[in-house]
Amino acid sequence: MDATTEKLCHFTQRLRYADLPPIAVVAAKARILSTLAVALAAYGMPPVQIVRKLAQPVASGPASSIFGSLTTTTPDMAAFVNSAMVRCLDMSDSYVMQAVSHPADAFPAVLAVAQAEGASGKDLLLATAIIYEIQCRFVEVVPYNHHGWDQTPVVALGAALGCGRLLGLNDDQLRNAVGLAVVPNIALNQTRTGTLSMWKGMAGPQGARAGVFAAYLAREGMTAPDGVFEGRYGFWNQLMNGEKYELPIPHAFAGHTFAVQQTMIKLFPTRFNCQVPVMAAQKLREKIDVREIESLKIESIRKAFARWADSPEVWKPQTRETADHSLPCTVSMALIDGTITPSMMQNERFKDDDVIELMERCTIDLPDEFDNLAPAIRCCRLTAKSKNGEIVTIEERRSTEDDVADPGWNQSVDKFSGLASHLLAGGGAEKLIATVKTLDQQKSFTELFETTRIQLENFKG
Repeated sequence: MDATTEKLCHFTQRLRYADLPPIAVVAAKARILSTLAVALAAYGMPPVQIVRKLAQPVASGPASSIFGSLTTTTPDMAAFVNSAMVRCLDMSDSYVMQAVSHPADAFPAVLAVAQAEGASGKDLLLATAIIYEIQCRFVEVVPYNHHGWDQTPVVALGAALGCGRLLGLNDDQLRNAVGLAVVPNIALNQTRTGTLSMWKGMAGPQGARAGVFAAYLAREGMTAPDGVFEGRYGFWNQLMNGEKYELPIPHAFAGHTFAVQQTMIKLFPTRFNCQVPVMAAQKLREKIDVREIESLKIESIRKAFARWADSPEVWKPQTRETADHSLPCTVSMALIDGTITPSMMQNERFKDDDVIELMERCTIDLPDEFDNLAPAIRCCRLTAKSKNGEIVTIEERRSTEDDVADPGWNQSVDKFSGLASHLLAGGGAEKLIATVKTLDQQKSFTELFETTRIQLENFKG
Protein backbone atom coordinates (compact mmCIF):
# COMPACT_ATOMS: atom_id res chain seq x y z
CA MET A 1 0.00 0.00 0.00
CA ASP A 2 1.28 3.44 -0.96
CA ALA A 3 1.50 5.43 2.30
CA THR A 4 1.53 8.82 0.57
CA THR A 5 -1.62 8.01 -1.38
CA GLU A 6 -3.26 6.80 1.84
CA LYS A 7 -2.40 10.06 3.61
CA LEU A 8 -3.81 12.17 0.77
CA CYS A 9 -7.00 10.15 0.51
CA HIS A 10 -7.51 10.08 4.28
CA PHE A 11 -7.28 13.86 4.43
CA THR A 12 -9.68 14.27 1.50
CA GLN A 13 -12.30 12.02 3.10
CA ARG A 14 -11.98 13.52 6.61
CA LEU A 15 -12.12 17.26 5.94
CA ARG A 16 -15.58 18.79 6.44
CA TYR A 17 -16.90 22.22 5.60
CA ALA A 18 -17.37 22.83 9.33
CA ASP A 19 -13.60 22.36 9.79
CA LEU A 20 -12.91 25.51 7.75
CA PRO A 21 -12.64 28.61 9.94
CA PRO A 22 -14.57 31.67 8.69
CA ILE A 23 -11.32 33.38 7.63
CA ALA A 24 -10.46 30.41 5.40
CA VAL A 25 -13.90 30.58 3.77
CA VAL A 26 -13.40 34.29 3.04
CA ALA A 27 -9.94 33.52 1.64
CA ALA A 28 -11.39 30.81 -0.60
CA LYS A 29 -14.05 33.19 -1.92
CA ALA A 30 -11.38 35.83 -2.56
CA ARG A 31 -9.30 33.41 -4.59
CA ILE A 32 -12.33 32.25 -6.54
CA LEU A 33 -13.15 35.87 -7.41
CA SER A 34 -9.52 36.52 -8.39
CA THR A 35 -9.65 33.38 -10.54
CA LEU A 36 -12.81 34.50 -12.33
CA ALA A 37 -11.29 37.94 -12.93
CA VAL A 38 -8.22 36.63 -14.72
CA ALA A 39 -10.26 34.01 -16.58
CA LEU A 40 -12.70 36.51 -18.09
CA ALA A 41 -9.91 38.95 -18.93
CA ALA A 42 -8.21 36.18 -20.95
CA TYR A 43 -11.32 35.26 -22.94
CA GLY A 44 -9.97 36.47 -26.29
CA MET A 45 -6.36 35.32 -25.96
CA PRO A 46 -5.11 33.05 -28.77
CA PRO A 47 -4.50 29.93 -26.63
CA VAL A 48 -8.01 30.26 -25.19
CA GLN A 49 -9.52 30.65 -28.64
CA ILE A 50 -7.73 27.50 -29.76
CA VAL A 51 -8.92 25.30 -26.90
CA ARG A 52 -12.44 26.74 -26.98
CA LYS A 53 -12.81 25.46 -30.56
CA LEU A 54 -12.21 21.93 -29.31
CA ALA A 55 -14.93 22.03 -26.66
CA GLN A 56 -17.91 20.53 -28.45
CA PRO A 57 -21.42 21.03 -26.99
CA VAL A 58 -23.06 17.98 -25.46
CA ALA A 59 -26.72 17.04 -25.38
CA SER A 60 -26.69 14.35 -22.69
CA GLY A 61 -24.63 13.07 -19.79
CA PRO A 62 -22.67 15.15 -17.28
CA ALA A 63 -22.13 18.66 -18.64
CA SER A 64 -20.47 21.85 -17.48
CA SER A 65 -20.26 25.40 -18.76
CA ILE A 66 -17.46 27.46 -20.23
CA PHE A 67 -16.88 30.91 -18.77
CA GLY A 68 -18.00 33.76 -20.96
CA SER A 69 -19.77 31.83 -23.72
CA LEU A 70 -21.76 29.47 -21.43
CA THR A 71 -21.31 26.65 -23.96
CA THR A 72 -21.98 23.34 -22.20
CA THR A 73 -19.50 20.56 -22.82
CA THR A 74 -18.09 17.56 -20.99
CA PRO A 75 -16.77 18.33 -17.49
CA ASP A 76 -13.17 17.48 -18.42
CA MET A 77 -13.21 19.80 -21.44
CA ALA A 78 -14.92 22.57 -19.46
CA ALA A 79 -12.17 22.21 -16.86
CA PHE A 80 -9.50 22.41 -19.58
CA VAL A 81 -10.90 25.50 -21.32
CA ASN A 82 -11.74 27.38 -18.13
CA SER A 83 -8.37 26.54 -16.61
CA ALA A 84 -6.68 27.79 -19.79
CA MET A 85 -8.47 31.09 -19.26
CA VAL A 86 -7.29 31.15 -15.64
CA ARG A 87 -3.64 30.58 -16.59
CA CYS A 88 -3.14 32.63 -19.73
CA LEU A 89 -2.54 36.00 -18.10
CA ASP A 90 -0.18 34.43 -15.53
CA MET A 91 -2.03 36.49 -12.95
CA SER A 92 -3.77 33.89 -10.79
CA ASP A 93 -2.63 33.30 -7.22
CA SER A 94 0.53 31.32 -6.52
CA TYR A 95 2.38 29.43 -3.82
CA VAL A 96 6.10 28.89 -4.30
CA MET A 97 8.16 26.90 -1.83
CA GLN A 98 10.38 23.97 -2.87
CA ALA A 99 8.47 23.94 -6.16
CA VAL A 100 5.87 26.11 -7.89
CA SER A 101 2.11 25.81 -7.51
CA HIS A 102 -0.64 27.73 -9.23
CA PRO A 103 -3.43 26.05 -7.26
CA ALA A 104 -6.22 27.96 -9.01
CA ASP A 105 -5.41 25.89 -12.12
CA ALA A 106 -7.44 23.09 -10.48
CA PHE A 107 -10.40 25.25 -9.50
CA PRO A 108 -12.16 24.89 -12.88
CA ALA A 109 -11.95 21.12 -12.39
CA VAL A 110 -13.93 21.12 -9.13
CA LEU A 111 -16.30 23.79 -10.45
CA ALA A 112 -17.05 21.68 -13.54
CA VAL A 113 -17.82 18.59 -11.48
CA ALA A 114 -19.78 20.57 -8.89
CA GLN A 115 -21.99 21.99 -11.64
CA ALA A 116 -22.38 18.66 -13.44
CA GLU A 117 -23.29 16.79 -10.26
CA GLY A 118 -25.61 19.38 -8.71
CA ALA A 119 -23.40 20.18 -5.74
CA SER A 120 -23.88 23.22 -3.49
CA GLY A 121 -21.75 26.27 -2.88
CA LYS A 122 -20.52 24.83 0.41
CA ASP A 123 -19.50 21.64 -1.42
CA LEU A 124 -17.50 23.74 -3.88
CA LEU A 125 -15.79 25.74 -1.14
CA LEU A 126 -14.80 22.50 0.59
CA ALA A 127 -13.44 21.05 -2.66
CA THR A 128 -11.54 24.30 -3.22
CA ALA A 129 -9.90 23.98 0.21
CA ILE A 130 -8.94 20.40 -0.66
CA ILE A 131 -7.31 21.20 -4.02
CA TYR A 132 -5.32 24.03 -2.46
CA GLU A 133 -4.17 21.97 0.51
CA ILE A 134 -3.05 19.02 -1.65
CA GLN A 135 -1.10 21.08 -4.20
CA CYS A 136 0.45 23.56 -1.80
CA ARG A 137 1.58 20.99 0.76
CA PHE A 138 3.12 18.97 -2.05
CA VAL A 139 5.23 21.86 -3.36
CA GLU A 140 6.11 22.85 0.18
CA VAL A 141 8.51 19.92 0.40
CA VAL A 142 8.97 18.27 -3.02
CA PRO A 143 11.42 20.13 -5.33
CA TYR A 144 10.27 18.42 -8.50
CA ASN A 145 10.81 21.51 -10.68
CA HIS A 146 14.52 21.47 -9.82
CA HIS A 147 14.68 17.86 -11.00
CA GLY A 148 13.32 18.85 -14.42
CA TRP A 149 9.61 18.12 -14.04
CA ASP A 150 6.61 20.37 -14.55
CA GLN A 151 3.53 20.91 -12.39
CA THR A 152 0.93 19.01 -14.46
CA PRO A 153 0.79 15.87 -12.27
CA VAL A 154 0.45 17.92 -9.08
CA VAL A 155 -2.49 19.87 -10.54
CA ALA A 156 -3.99 16.54 -11.67
CA LEU A 157 -3.50 15.13 -8.17
CA GLY A 158 -5.28 18.04 -6.49
CA ALA A 159 -8.06 18.08 -9.07
CA ALA A 160 -8.65 14.32 -8.84
CA LEU A 161 -8.98 14.41 -5.06
CA GLY A 162 -11.19 17.50 -5.02
CA CYS A 163 -13.40 16.06 -7.77
CA GLY A 164 -13.39 12.66 -6.10
CA ARG A 165 -14.77 14.22 -2.92
CA LEU A 166 -17.53 15.93 -4.91
CA LEU A 167 -18.37 12.63 -6.63
CA GLY A 168 -18.57 10.83 -3.30
CA LEU A 169 -15.91 8.27 -4.21
CA ASN A 170 -15.23 5.55 -1.66
CA ASP A 171 -11.72 4.86 -0.36
CA ASP A 172 -10.77 2.42 -3.13
CA GLN A 173 -12.16 4.66 -5.85
CA LEU A 174 -10.28 7.65 -4.46
CA ARG A 175 -7.01 5.70 -4.44
CA ASN A 176 -7.64 4.76 -8.06
CA ALA A 177 -8.33 8.39 -8.93
CA VAL A 178 -4.89 9.33 -7.55
CA GLY A 179 -3.16 6.70 -9.68
CA LEU A 180 -5.17 7.58 -12.79
CA ALA A 181 -4.32 11.27 -12.35
CA VAL A 182 -0.59 11.07 -11.59
CA VAL A 183 0.86 8.06 -13.41
CA PRO A 184 -0.21 9.03 -16.98
CA ASN A 185 0.51 12.75 -16.60
CA ILE A 186 4.19 13.22 -15.74
CA ALA A 187 5.36 16.35 -17.59
CA LEU A 188 8.77 17.74 -18.59
CA ASN A 189 9.94 21.13 -17.31
CA GLN A 190 11.15 21.85 -20.83
CA THR A 191 7.81 23.66 -20.95
CA ARG A 192 9.45 26.51 -18.98
CA THR A 193 12.89 26.55 -20.61
CA GLY A 194 14.21 28.75 -23.43
CA THR A 195 11.65 30.62 -25.52
CA LEU A 196 8.37 29.85 -23.82
CA SER A 197 5.43 28.73 -25.93
CA MET A 198 1.67 28.84 -25.50
CA TRP A 199 1.89 25.49 -23.71
CA LYS A 200 3.45 27.24 -20.70
CA GLY A 201 -0.09 28.28 -19.82
CA MET A 202 -1.65 24.95 -20.76
CA ALA A 203 0.37 22.58 -18.55
CA GLY A 204 -1.78 23.31 -15.50
CA PRO A 205 -5.06 23.10 -17.44
CA GLN A 206 -3.94 19.72 -18.77
CA GLY A 207 -3.66 18.63 -15.13
CA ALA A 208 -7.13 19.99 -14.37
CA ARG A 209 -8.61 18.07 -17.28
CA ALA A 210 -6.75 14.91 -16.31
CA GLY A 211 -7.96 15.15 -12.70
CA VAL A 212 -11.60 15.34 -13.76
CA PHE A 213 -11.18 12.43 -16.16
CA ALA A 214 -9.42 10.36 -13.50
CA ALA A 215 -12.18 10.94 -10.95
CA TYR A 216 -14.92 9.93 -13.37
CA LEU A 217 -12.98 6.87 -14.51
CA ALA A 218 -12.55 5.82 -10.90
CA ARG A 219 -16.26 6.26 -10.21
CA GLU A 220 -17.04 3.90 -13.09
CA GLY A 221 -14.71 1.25 -11.70
CA MET A 222 -11.42 1.81 -13.56
CA THR A 223 -8.51 0.56 -11.47
CA ALA A 224 -5.10 2.25 -11.38
CA PRO A 225 -1.49 1.29 -10.62
CA ASP A 226 -0.58 1.14 -6.95
CA GLY A 227 2.71 2.50 -5.61
CA VAL A 228 2.16 5.88 -7.27
CA PHE A 229 4.74 7.56 -5.04
CA GLU A 230 6.63 4.80 -3.24
CA GLY A 231 6.62 2.01 -5.81
CA ARG A 232 9.70 0.77 -7.63
CA TYR A 233 8.93 3.03 -10.57
CA GLY A 234 6.89 5.54 -8.61
CA PHE A 235 7.24 9.31 -8.27
CA TRP A 236 10.02 9.26 -5.66
CA ASN A 237 12.26 6.79 -7.49
CA GLN A 238 11.66 7.93 -11.05
CA LEU A 239 11.42 11.68 -10.61
CA MET A 240 13.25 12.41 -7.36
CA ASN A 241 16.26 10.07 -7.55
CA GLY A 242 14.93 7.85 -4.79
CA GLU A 243 14.49 10.65 -2.25
CA LYS A 244 11.27 10.17 -0.30
CA TYR A 245 9.19 13.05 1.05
CA GLU A 246 6.74 13.30 3.91
CA LEU A 247 3.92 15.59 2.81
CA PRO A 248 2.82 17.96 5.63
CA ILE A 249 -0.85 17.09 5.28
CA PRO A 250 -2.72 18.03 8.49
CA HIS A 251 -4.14 15.33 10.74
CA ALA A 252 -6.14 17.78 12.87
CA PHE A 253 -7.81 20.97 11.72
CA ALA A 254 -8.38 23.06 14.85
CA GLY A 255 -6.09 26.06 14.64
CA HIS A 256 -4.74 24.97 11.24
CA THR A 257 -3.90 27.65 8.67
CA PHE A 258 -5.21 26.30 5.40
CA ALA A 259 -3.29 26.65 2.17
CA VAL A 260 -6.12 28.64 0.60
CA GLN A 261 -5.21 31.37 3.08
CA GLN A 262 -1.51 31.32 2.20
CA THR A 263 -1.28 31.89 -1.54
CA MET A 264 -0.27 35.25 -2.95
CA ILE A 265 -2.95 36.93 -5.05
CA LYS A 266 -0.99 38.41 -7.93
CA LEU A 267 -1.17 42.10 -8.80
CA PHE A 268 0.65 41.88 -12.14
CA PRO A 269 0.61 39.48 -15.13
CA THR A 270 4.05 38.08 -14.39
CA ARG A 271 5.49 34.96 -12.82
CA PHE A 272 5.26 34.76 -9.05
CA ASN A 273 8.91 35.56 -8.38
CA CYS A 274 8.70 38.74 -10.48
CA GLN A 275 5.90 40.21 -8.33
CA VAL A 276 8.17 41.57 -5.58
CA PRO A 277 10.73 42.94 -8.08
CA VAL A 278 7.93 44.82 -9.84
CA MET A 279 6.85 46.26 -6.47
CA ALA A 280 10.45 47.33 -5.86
CA ALA A 281 10.59 48.95 -9.31
CA GLN A 282 7.46 50.96 -8.53
CA LYS A 283 9.10 52.32 -5.39
CA LEU A 284 12.39 53.10 -7.16
CA ARG A 285 10.48 54.99 -9.85
CA GLU A 286 9.36 57.47 -7.20
CA LYS A 287 12.99 58.17 -6.22
CA ILE A 288 14.77 58.63 -9.55
CA ASP A 289 14.21 59.84 -13.10
CA VAL A 290 14.24 56.64 -15.11
CA ARG A 291 15.64 58.46 -18.14
CA GLU A 292 18.74 59.34 -16.10
CA ILE A 293 19.60 55.78 -15.04
CA GLU A 294 23.09 54.85 -16.21
CA SER A 295 23.10 51.36 -14.65
CA LEU A 296 20.71 49.22 -12.64
CA LYS A 297 21.72 46.31 -10.43
CA ILE A 298 18.92 43.84 -9.70
CA GLU A 299 19.41 41.50 -6.73
CA SER A 300 16.97 38.69 -6.10
CA ILE A 301 16.67 35.00 -5.23
CA ARG A 302 19.07 32.50 -6.79
CA LYS A 303 16.65 29.58 -6.61
CA ALA A 304 14.12 31.60 -8.56
CA PHE A 305 16.28 33.04 -11.32
CA ALA A 306 19.67 31.31 -11.62
CA ARG A 307 18.82 28.98 -14.46
CA TRP A 308 17.33 31.81 -16.55
CA ALA A 309 19.68 34.69 -15.73
CA ASP A 310 22.08 34.10 -18.64
CA SER A 311 19.54 32.99 -21.24
CA PRO A 312 19.50 35.26 -24.31
CA GLU A 313 15.71 34.91 -24.48
CA VAL A 314 15.36 36.52 -21.05
CA TRP A 315 17.27 39.61 -22.16
CA LYS A 316 15.32 40.09 -25.38
CA PRO A 317 11.96 38.35 -25.04
CA GLN A 318 10.08 37.45 -28.20
CA THR A 319 6.94 36.04 -26.57
CA ARG A 320 4.76 37.28 -23.73
CA GLU A 321 5.30 33.95 -21.99
CA THR A 322 9.06 34.63 -21.91
CA ALA A 323 8.61 38.31 -21.03
CA ASP A 324 6.47 37.64 -17.97
CA HIS A 325 9.19 35.31 -16.65
CA SER A 326 12.06 37.73 -17.33
CA LEU A 327 13.45 39.55 -14.28
CA PRO A 328 15.17 42.39 -16.21
CA CYS A 329 12.20 42.81 -18.54
CA THR A 330 9.51 43.03 -15.87
CA VAL A 331 11.61 45.39 -13.73
CA SER A 332 12.34 47.62 -16.73
CA MET A 333 8.72 47.77 -17.83
CA ALA A 334 7.55 48.67 -14.32
CA LEU A 335 10.25 51.32 -13.95
CA ILE A 336 9.27 53.00 -17.20
CA ASP A 337 5.48 52.69 -17.02
CA GLY A 338 4.81 52.40 -13.29
CA THR A 339 3.03 49.06 -13.59
CA ILE A 340 2.51 46.03 -15.82
CA THR A 341 -0.93 45.30 -17.21
CA PRO A 342 -2.38 42.54 -19.40
CA SER A 343 -2.79 45.00 -22.27
CA MET A 344 0.90 45.91 -22.09
CA MET A 345 1.78 42.25 -22.47
CA GLN A 346 -0.76 41.73 -25.23
CA ASN A 347 0.61 44.72 -27.14
CA GLU A 348 4.16 43.39 -26.72
CA ARG A 349 5.41 46.37 -24.76
CA PHE A 350 8.43 44.23 -23.90
CA LYS A 351 9.71 44.60 -27.48
CA ASP A 352 9.78 48.41 -27.45
CA ASP A 353 13.12 50.15 -27.79
CA ASP A 354 13.00 51.99 -24.45
CA VAL A 355 12.39 48.73 -22.58
CA ILE A 356 15.20 46.92 -24.41
CA GLU A 357 17.58 49.85 -23.88
CA LEU A 358 16.93 49.92 -20.13
CA MET A 359 17.39 46.16 -19.93
CA GLU A 360 20.81 46.60 -21.56
CA ARG A 361 21.82 48.75 -18.59
CA CYS A 362 20.77 46.08 -16.08
CA THR A 363 22.88 43.48 -14.32
CA ILE A 364 21.66 40.64 -12.11
CA ASP A 365 23.17 39.46 -8.83
CA LEU A 366 21.73 36.60 -6.78
CA PRO A 367 23.21 36.95 -3.27
CA ASP A 368 23.34 34.30 -0.57
CA GLU A 369 21.48 36.51 1.90
CA PHE A 370 18.31 36.47 -0.19
CA ASP A 371 18.59 32.80 -1.03
CA ASN A 372 18.88 31.95 2.66
CA LEU A 373 15.63 33.80 3.40
CA ALA A 374 13.65 32.20 0.57
CA PRO A 375 11.06 30.85 0.16
CA ALA A 376 9.57 32.16 3.41
CA ILE A 377 10.64 35.71 2.47
CA ARG A 378 10.81 36.96 -1.12
CA CYS A 379 13.34 39.75 -1.61
CA CYS A 380 14.48 42.16 -4.29
CA ARG A 381 16.99 45.01 -4.07
CA LEU A 382 17.39 47.54 -6.87
CA THR A 383 20.43 49.82 -6.99
CA ALA A 384 20.27 52.54 -9.63
CA LYS A 385 23.20 54.75 -10.55
CA SER A 386 22.23 57.94 -12.35
CA LYS A 387 24.30 59.73 -14.97
CA ASN A 388 25.32 62.36 -12.41
CA GLY A 389 26.70 59.69 -10.09
CA GLU A 390 23.78 59.59 -7.64
CA ILE A 391 23.03 56.11 -6.26
CA VAL A 392 19.55 55.13 -5.09
CA THR A 393 18.77 51.77 -3.49
CA ILE A 394 15.32 50.28 -2.87
CA GLU A 395 14.60 46.94 -1.22
CA GLU A 396 11.25 45.15 -1.12
CA ARG A 397 10.37 42.07 0.93
CA ARG A 398 7.21 40.02 1.29
CA SER A 399 6.69 37.05 3.59
CA THR A 400 4.22 34.20 3.81
CA GLU A 401 2.88 35.90 6.95
CA ASP A 402 2.04 38.93 4.78
CA ASP A 403 0.05 36.68 2.47
CA VAL A 404 -1.93 35.17 5.37
CA ALA A 405 -2.56 38.45 7.19
CA ASP A 406 -5.16 39.63 4.67
CA PRO A 407 -7.70 37.09 3.36
CA GLY A 408 -7.70 39.08 0.14
CA TRP A 409 -11.38 39.81 -0.48
CA ASN A 410 -11.03 43.57 -1.05
CA GLN A 411 -7.94 43.01 -3.17
CA SER A 412 -9.84 40.52 -5.33
CA VAL A 413 -12.80 42.88 -5.71
CA ASP A 414 -10.45 45.60 -6.94
CA LYS A 415 -8.73 43.11 -9.22
CA PHE A 416 -12.03 41.95 -10.71
CA SER A 417 -13.20 45.52 -11.22
CA GLY A 418 -9.98 46.43 -13.02
CA LEU A 419 -9.70 43.35 -15.21
CA ALA A 420 -13.18 42.15 -16.03
CA SER A 421 -16.05 44.43 -15.01
CA HIS A 422 -16.13 46.17 -18.41
CA LEU A 423 -16.61 42.83 -20.18
CA LEU A 424 -19.98 42.12 -18.60
CA ALA A 425 -23.42 43.61 -19.23
CA GLY A 426 -24.66 46.43 -17.03
CA GLY A 427 -24.59 45.36 -13.40
CA GLY A 428 -22.99 42.02 -14.28
CA ALA A 429 -19.83 42.64 -12.31
CA GLU A 430 -21.72 43.58 -9.16
CA LYS A 431 -23.93 40.48 -9.51
CA LEU A 432 -20.95 38.16 -9.93
CA ILE A 433 -19.11 39.66 -6.96
CA ALA A 434 -22.25 39.30 -4.82
CA THR A 435 -22.74 35.70 -5.98
CA VAL A 436 -19.19 34.74 -5.01
CA LYS A 437 -19.51 36.56 -1.69
CA THR A 438 -22.59 34.46 -0.84
CA LEU A 439 -21.28 31.25 -2.39
CA ASP A 440 -21.83 29.33 0.84
CA GLN A 441 -25.55 30.08 0.45
CA GLN A 442 -25.82 29.07 -3.22
CA LYS A 443 -27.64 25.82 -4.05
CA SER A 444 -26.52 25.72 -7.70
CA PHE A 445 -24.10 27.47 -10.04
CA THR A 446 -26.60 28.72 -12.62
CA GLU A 447 -26.32 32.32 -11.47
CA LEU A 448 -22.54 32.15 -11.13
CA PHE A 449 -22.05 31.04 -14.72
CA GLU A 450 -24.80 33.29 -16.09
CA THR A 451 -23.08 36.36 -14.64
CA THR A 452 -19.84 35.46 -16.48
CA ARG A 453 -21.50 35.89 -19.88
CA ILE A 454 -19.18 38.06 -21.99
CA GLN A 455 -20.72 40.94 -23.90
CA LEU A 456 -18.69 40.54 -27.09
CA GLU A 457 -19.32 44.13 -28.18
CA ASN A 458 -17.52 45.23 -25.03
CA PHE A 459 -14.63 42.86 -25.54
CA LYS A 460 -11.44 44.26 -27.02
CA GLY A 461 -9.08 41.45 -25.96
